[in-house]
This record gives sequence, structure tokens and C-alpha cells, in this order.
Amino acid sequence: MNVWQTLWEKMAPELWLALMGFAIFTLDLIFPRSPKRNYGILTIVAFVGALLLVGWQMGKLADAEMEPTNKIAVWLTTAFVADRMAVFFKVAILVGALLVAFVTVDYAERHIWSGRAEFYAILVFAVLALCFMASAVELITLFLAIEFASIASYILAAYMRDDPKSSEAGLKYFLVGATTTAVALYGMSLIYGTMGTTQLYEIAEKLTPILGEKGSAFGLHPFTLLGLLLMLAMLGFKVSMVPVHGWAPDAYEGAPTPVTAFLSVASKAAGMAAFLRIVAATFGPASTGWQLILAFLSLVTMTFGNLGALWQRNIKRLMAYSSIAQVGYLLIGIAAFTPTDWQILTGVRSAQPTDMGLPGVLYFVLGYAFANMAAFAVIVWVENFAGSSEMEDYDGLAQKSPLAASLLTISFLSLIGIPPLAGFFGKFFLFGAAIKAGLAWLAIAGIINSVISAAYYLEVVRRMFFLQPKIQKSAEAPFLVSIAAIVGVLGAFLLGIFVGPAFQWAQDSLYEIVTLTVK
Repeated sequence: MNVWQTLWEKMAPELWLALMGFAIFTLDLIFPRSPKRNYGILTIVAFVGALLLVGWQMGKLADAEMEPTNKIAVWLTTAFVADRMAVFFKVAILVGALLVAFVTVDYAERHIWSGRAEFYAILVFAVLALCFMASAVELITLFLAIEFASIASYILAAYMRDDPKSSEAGLKYFLVGATTTAVALYGMSLIYGTMGTTQLYEIAEKLTPILGEKGSAFGLHPFTLLGLLLMLAMLGFKVSMVPVHGWAPDAYEGAPTPVTAFLSVASKAAGMAAFLRIVAATFGPASTGWQLILAFLSLVTMTFGNLGALWQRNIKRLMAYSSIAQVGYLLIGIAAFTPTDWQILTGVRSAQPTDMGLPGVLYFVLGYAFANMAAFAVIVWVENFAGSSEMEDYDGLAQKSPLAASLLTISFLSLIGIPPLAGFFGKFFLFGAAIKAGLAWLAIAGIINSVISAAYYLEVVRRMFFLQPKIQKSAEAPFLVSIAAIVGVLGAFLLGIFVGPAFQWAQDSLYEIVTLTVK
């Protein structure tokens, strides 16, 4: 196999996205007067093509011979991996990005008056960076991917230059991001200084004989643990985890609504991929050193997010606090890490139905992507005729547009965790894993927080169905926006109905993703 064939097989989605991003820039330069809507359609084509290529990679992995070198296709001097977990998260990232592109086309024509083609190109490059985050298995590569995605996100958040809130969103997002970047770089230097490598699987290999396969001995060098904790600042920033969440409410409110959806769905999926690579797949043998820390962060994050959402009167700020709470739930699956999970990651044993923690994270991410994008599609829908995102705009929505009200209600029910939607099964897996790992108190806290979340989600539902509309304008939705909302709801339904195959896919995506010579 020559180098070009290897390059294409391992990086086909990334190469396609890079090509399409440059194509949008180039075509706009050559044809400056061409309709900008065409570039929105081209962006949709870019994400559909990337999804198809990820599906092709999935088939190649399934057909590969059962040997470690074929199971885990590492390339670019062991800095980039095209394994099953990367493929799974790329599906979640690209599904979210595709639905974002659907709602962006008409939104951009209404609200973005200059640089519209550049907006689409930057969105494509941001998704490219997120895909690299899902595949990075080396600290410097991961850092560059996160920075690439962050810089693109800063630009997108502040893209509406004439809107003070958009400028404020970009500035606050940038300031918090710059701070966490500096902290994380120092943490990486500590890890490199104590471990002698920046390659994640080499770090895991060095930790395994020192700490034991069951992770029962806590023998980490203090500077290594400090480096890991400092790196959590950057990872937590990407997923809006407490205490590095402060940027989220203002950024979500001020950014263009499709960008808010992008940060809430695609960016969060890539952040969780990086979280799993660093915490579970690299420092899994040292789980006793970070397990209780993550459990505490999970508790604080979901509690703060849900309590903060109760007082919001702007729907985008409500969704910001909601996304913070959802991250708290996701962290339960990582905090519930067990020696069995490490054996699955290293291929020592296959996953059983009761091994629900890490697969539950993957399943939850995909279900969240569908449900949250459906909610944001309806938010864009309402914003088109109401001109704002205040809670009062949803009064009587069921009378003006029964479809929009129904779709938003279903997406909220999934986020609460009502069966048979994906959100219910995602929380079931995560809470069950916590109980199995001896963290029953964390599962109880998750259940209580889910009950709290019902208060603010159902308040929006009450307004839609039981109050009289204050705005008499037509509530017709652009075609692509309604399609995005319907696809999101269908995805949440189908993941709940076909929960068995979906969860099995999540479990298979984790098998032997850690390449070790020591087992």
C-alpha cells in the first residue's frame, strides 16, 4: 500500500472537508457576485460527503482482519488514529454539523449581511478541526486540533459585527479559551517531563506495569497528576464543564443561533472524544487518582446547570445551562470507570451488556446531538418570525405552528429522559454504570437533577400549549429548518426504539482502542 492510498484510507473525511473549505473560499474569490445561498448548499454537500466517507471507513474497519495493526489504523507517526471510536464520534460531529448547516442557510440570508461565504468556509474548517480532535492520540496534535477548532469558533461566535451581543460572545469565549489554553499547555509540559513522551498510548503503556492492570495502586508522580488536572481545564472548556463554564451563557445568547447550536452539539461531541482519549484511554490504569475528582465535577456541573436554567428568560441562555447540565450527566459515565472498562479498551475482554459506562457516554452523545439539534432548529424557526429568543416568544406557539411546538416538546422530553426517547436510555446506561461502580450517590444525584430539569423544559411546553400568542405574525418555517427539526426528532426516536443495536455499536467502538505491547 503506497503512502497516498494510506493517506486517503485513514484521512478521507478530513481531506474532503479541507478540499471543500478551500473550494468555498476559492469560488467566492473567483465569482464574488454569485448567490451566497449556493455556498450554504455546498456546505451541506461537504458534510454529507464526509458522512459517507466515515461510513466507508466504518466498513473498512469491519472488514479488516482481526489483527491489532488492522484493527487500529494509526498513521502520521502515531499522532492520528482512524479507529472505531474516532469513527463513532465523527458520525455524531457530522450529524450535528449537517443539521447546523440546514438551519444556517436561511438564517444567514436574514441575519448575516457580509462575508456569508466566508462564514460557511470557516464552519467547514471548524468541523475539520473537530474531526481531528476525535482522532488525535498525541498531546501536541490534540492541542493543535483544539486550538484550530476554538479559533474558528471564536470567529463564528462574533461574526455579527454590528450586534454588540455577538461581539461580547466572541470576546468572552476567547478570553476564557486563551486562559485555559495556557493552563493546559503547562499541564502538558508536566506530563511530558514526568512521562518522557507526548504519545497517549505510550503514556498508557508506561502506566500499566507501574500501577497494575486493575488500577488499584495510586503510584502517579504528583506532577503527572497535576498535569492531568490542568489539562482538564482545556477539556472542560470545550464541553462547558464547571468551573470553566462561565463563557457559555453569554456566548450562547450572543452568537448567531446556528453557531450556538454548533457549539452545543458538534463541539461538545468532539470535546467528549478528547475527554475519553485523555482520561480513560490514557490514564485508565490510574483511575483511582481521578475518579472521585470527576465524580465531584459531574455532581457540581449537572447541579449548577439545572439550577441556573430555572431562572432564565431567554431560550438560548436556558439551552446554555441545559448543555452544562448534560455534560454533568456525561461525566458520570467516565467517573464510573472500572478495571473492566480498561480491559475492554485494551482488548483483554469483550464488553458485556452490563458494561454500560463508557458505551453509555457514546450513546448519550449521539442521542443528545439529535435531540438538541431538533430543539435549536425550532429556536431558529421561532426567531425567524419573532425576531428574538425570549421565552415570551413561545407563548401560544402550538396555535400558530402545531408542528414546531410538537417537535420542540419531543426534543425536550428526550433531554429530560422520558422513554422511549434516546435521552432516557442514555441516562439509564450512565446511572446504571455509576451504581455498578459503587457511585450510587452520583446516580441518585443524576435522577434528582433530571427531575429538576423537567421544571424549566416543561415551562416552555406550558407556554406553547396553554398561553395565548402575543405575536400574530406567520410562523411558517423555511424548508431546511423544518427538515432539520424533523430529522433530529426522528433520530432521538429511532435511537430509543433500536436501542440494542445502537448500544452494541457504541460498545464495539471502544473495543481495543488502546494499543499496548504490555497487557
